[in-house]
Amino acid sequence: MQPHPSSPAEPSRQAAQAHAHRRTHLQACAWTSDGTPDIGVPVAGTVKESA
Repeated sequence: MQPHPSSPAEPSRQAAQAHAHRRTHLQACAWTSDGTPDIGVPVAGTVKESA
């Protein structure tokens, strides 16, 4: 599969460094009776949950 012509094949070092501070957080959610997500209250980024 070829990359889109307007995007580079791999990100530049500068772009990678610009996003180095980003972190991914996952949190369980439930569904309401009408089918919409109930994400609840966000967990603080400093909280470590056990698996």
